[in-house]
Amino acid sequence: MARKSRWSKADRKKLLKMVDDGVPEQDIRQALSVSGRAMSAGEFAQQLKMAMVEAGRIKQAKRPRKSSGPKFYQVTAKGRLTLSDFAEISGFKPGDKFTLEKPRGRSKAWRLVPVE
Repeated sequence: MARKSRWSKADRKKLLKMVDDGVPEQDIRQALSVSGRAMSAGEFAQQLKMAMVEAGRIKQAKRPRKSSGPKFYQVTAKGRLTLSDFAEISGFKPGDKFTLEKPRGRSKAWRLVPVE
């Protein structure tokens, strides 16, 4: 669970203004101390980034998706399944034989196991 920040939005706005004015980092960390404990360097960096995001100076980009999602294959009326890209994905050669195993336990996934 995420932890609530010790510094408010107003504190971050003040921090950004101090940075813009050229106040040294150590002085800013002392000025924004909480209950007698100075802000650490890591906390300073995190709060500065949040302040810049809130001010609109930087934008947080969404992470690009690595894959377009799972591929779906259709079973024919005769119960056959054609996987045109099976060899390139799995590394098996044409003519290799497999058995189909039922799901085990609470799983609902069927397993395709090579026959030795």
